[in-house]
Amino acid sequence: MSGGITQALGELAAGAPPDRGTVAFERARDAIEDTIAVMVAGAGDEGAHAVRRVVAGYGEGPASVIGNSGHGAAAPFAALANGTSAHALDYDDNFSPGLTHASAVLVPALLALAEAHDLPGARLVDAYITGLDLHAVLGRGTGRGHYDLGWHNTATVGCIGTAGACARLLRLDAGAATRAISLGVSMAAGAKVQFGSAAKPFHAGMAAKNAVLAATLAAQGMGARPDALEGSRGFAALYAGNADADWDAILAEVRATPSIVSSGLAPKLYPCCGSAHRVLDGVIALREQHGFRAAEVARVDATVGYGNQRNLCYPDPRQEMEARFSLEYCVAVALLEGRLTLADFTHDAVQRPEVRALFSRVHMHATAQGAEGADPSARLPHEVRITLNDGRVLEASVLWPRGTIAQPFTRSDRDAKFRDCCEGFLAPRAMADARAALAGIATLASVHELTGLLHFAAGGDRGQRFAQRYAGAA
Repeated sequence: MSGGITQALGELAAGAPPDRGTVAFERARDAIEDTIAVMVAGAGDEGAHAVRRVVAGYGEGPASVIGNSGHGAAAPFAALANGTSAHALDYDDNFSPGLTHASAVLVPALLALAEAHDLPGARLVDAYITGLDLHAVLGRGTGRGHYDLGWHNTATVGCIGTAGACARLLRLDAGAATRAISLGVSMAAGAKVQFGSAAKPFHAGMAAKNAVLAATLAAQGMGARPDALEGSRGFAALYAGNADADWDAILAEVRATPSIVSSGLAPKLYPCCGSAHRVLDGVIALREQHGFRAAEVARVDATVGYGNQRNLCYPDPRQEMEARFSLEYCVAVALLEGRLTLADFTHDAVQRPEVRALFSRVHMHATAQGAEGADPSARLPHEVRITLNDGRVLEASVLWPRGTIAQPFTRSDRDAKFRDCCEGFLAPRAMADARAALAGIATLASVHELTGLLHFAAGGDRGQRFAQRYAGAA
């Protein structure tokens, strides 16, 4: 690697090949579709609604604000609003090499910037794939210590990597892309203390907004140091980076095989923190296999990673945001219902006595800090042990959750999730047309052909829209 890692990432952003193959394209298309769906569903969250009200006060612009009935905004503010919506329900995908909710930052930022410049869909997909590689290099090079210390990688790594993706979208040269990444370092922030509050999804919107600003400032010639990541007072030093990272090897891997092919993404089956998903897969699989009822369960022991335990920090949640980060709540719902839906995350749902009665039976354990190694691509399985009242002990071990490339969603899984997120918000014809536009995203002459189908008035509530829908379907 000539020069430092900041410059190397700028060169990667500018110089990655334009065609990464069919698998990369198809996975990117599916991820963009999944993100659009959760963005539509999340737009009605009260936190996302608050962001849209603020954004509206700054005037109109060329980029769509989902849930705002066709009224647009300047690209950074549209990215802010849509990124918050995409992450509002914690139903958006995870990206293990970056430890980021990568798509919730990348898609809103790239969509807004592509609209502002009236760019075709193929350019958006290309920049998205490149952005994932940047997230991967940054996440793996910085190491798990950054995340375990309490930084929210979606807001830090996500901002920096997405700044490079935006530079790619604008076709900036390597020098300008390096400046965009460097400026992204200056705007990277977000602490995990906000988990369980509306500020957590705001982190994704903030990162998307700052990434757009970083790239557009770089495009206008704004200067920034070319060693912002590796310098003596740079990102790695200040944010608990991994001093032993082999940046050359990590770069060589993504240059050889795009991270979307080698690692893939993890779209979510359940609308809650990804740290709970492997345990939930194990609990639900054991419930289906053995046919026990929640009343027959004496105890559930779940062993998760050190960082996962720290994320699942609400043993006695009092509202829906906290419930998304409560293993006790999520396991209790899984034991009772065999699934988790958007309707399970409302204030009233969290207060259900039959759910709360199970909290004391759920016991979470964690592996030691550092047991999984510094590279976030490495994983240990999550273990589930269910003890029944009759003395039987049932066990499951889950290394990768459903949705990952090891346990991929089927087309019917994707169809069901899209409908679950969008029905009642998009008109049936608009929903069908949006699916068709997403399927043919590489042929869209302008991304406006997609965003023009996503106009609706979202309002804002605390999940009651989903509770009413499920109640009506019962």
